[in-house]
Order: sequence, then C-alpha cells, then structure tokens
Amino acid sequence: MVTRKLWIQVDSMVVVTLLTTNSLRHSEYSGILQQCKTLMAREDWEVRVTHCFQEANQVADKLANMGIEGNLGVKIYHAPPVEAREALFFDQMGVAWPRHSHR
Repeated sequence: MVTRKLWIQVDSMVVVTLLTTNSLRHSEYSGILQQCKTLMAREDWEVRVTHCFQEANQVADKLANMGIEGNLGVKIYHAPPVEAREALFFDQMGVAWPRHSHR
C-alpha cells in the first residue's frame, strides 16, 4: 500500500489544536472537525498539521478571506482569481513578509 503524505499549514493555533487533539469542545464545529479527523486518520494517509503565520502564505490568506466574504459552496477556479494574483506573484518571487509585533 502506498502512503500518501499531506502537510496542512493553518494560520490558526485554535484550529491546529482542534485538529490534533481529542478536544471537540466547540459543538458548533464538532461535526466538521470529526469529519476532518476521520479523513486524517485513514491508514493510507500520513497527515501533519502545523501552525504558520498568515504572512507565510499570503495567497491562502487572500483565498480564505474571499471564502468568508462569498457565498457558501465549492468554488473551482481555472485561473487564479484577480484578488489573489498580486499575492501569488510575490509568493512566486519568494518575497518575505515580516511579522509586525503589536505591542
């Protein structure tokens, strides 16, 4: 059997904790969390979930924000959406985004 590897990087420590522990305290999300955990536990997958700051992936941050603002449902893009193109360009160029401390 071939083991597939998947590395999920999430910019929310809460989500990382919810996906990597047995805690299902958030009853509002317990259904989808359980579905994710069931998929992640499949024997033919090796899944790693880690935290990254949103600055580490501006494209994912843009797409997530677009998802929050739009209608629910699956969206398939055949080309990068206009809103994410600038971030994609900078990501391809290897631009580093410093993390600003809010003290």
